[in-house]
Amino acid sequence: MAFKSVGQKYGFVSAGNVFRKKIADARKEERQKAEEKIAQNNADTKADTETVLREMGLSEEQIAQAQAKLEALQQSRLAK
Repeated sequence: MAFKSVGQKYGFVSAGNVFRKKIADARKEERQKAEEKIAQNNADTKADTETVLREMGLSEEQIAQAQAKLEALQQSRLAK
């Protein structure tokens, strides 16, 4: 049986555990913010691409085909 301290036995939380939890929570929050920023940038890029293709005179069908090709390229890069 593994050794348990008195604090662990009775459910006390050490200052070190509190500190480590705060660090982990801060890292998680920063990671979520970064992921949201990336998602927003991707959405902006997609909207910009649609706008440029429309201005170039492409039909909606051609725009959809171009977006499908772009997404396929992005997925293949992520898979590597």
